[in-house]
Amino acid sequence: MIKKQIQILIVDDHQIIIDGIKSLLAKMSNLAVVAEANNGKDAIEVLNKIKVDIVLLDIEMPGINGWDTAKIITSRFPHTKVIALTSYSEKAIIKKMLNAGASGYILKNIKKETLIEAITVVHRGERYFSTEISLALLKPSAEESIPQKQISSSGHSLSPREIEILKLIAAGLSNNEIGEKLFISHKTVNAHRENIMKKLNLHNIAGLVRFAIDNGLIE
Repeated sequence: MIKKQIQILIVDDHQIIIDGIKSLLAKMSNLAVVAEANNGKDAIEVLNKIKVDIVLLDIEMPGINGWDTAKIITSRFPHTKVIALTSYSEKAIIKKMLNAGASGYILKNIKKETLIEAITVVHRGERYFSTEISLALLKPSAEESIPQKQISSSGHSLSPREIEILKLIAAGLSNNEIGEKLFISHKTVNAHRENIMKKLNLHNIAGLVRFAIDNGLIE
């Protein structure tokens, strides 16, 4: 049985970016760049004509900007998922794109493997953020600091250390990376991870990430 290809539309006002992505994905048998557009208006016209699974969407474009384009796409074409592909890593812009309906947010300096992973993950209905974006979302401003009692009041008695580790797990860090960041062993991190899963009655990383999003630990 032949596996269905993921149909991709690239939207960017720089043709060199479009050509570069097409070249990167050209040999991927499960991915197909079926259309391209240089602005939001043209992207909408493309989607009115053909069905697309994933839109790789730039933010800063002439005419309709990225977040307004994302709003139109996600409302008119609910089967189509949007991934922001941009150079902007500011938290306010990230949140604006996510609020507009984007399912993923990655930077243009990522590796080919990360781009493919983002497309695959978002296509199966999950969210995807490149590491820099996850860390940007996790960095709290003074008014966004999440008090411990907010998590406890939901019936989940996570300790401050467990919340800290949960946030780093949601950011995509490995046990070793978390251990290095917090100056603890990877075995200690793994023990905390198991305790968190047990307390929350969750069984995989996707569940932990969803809990972190739902409880305001990551947007």
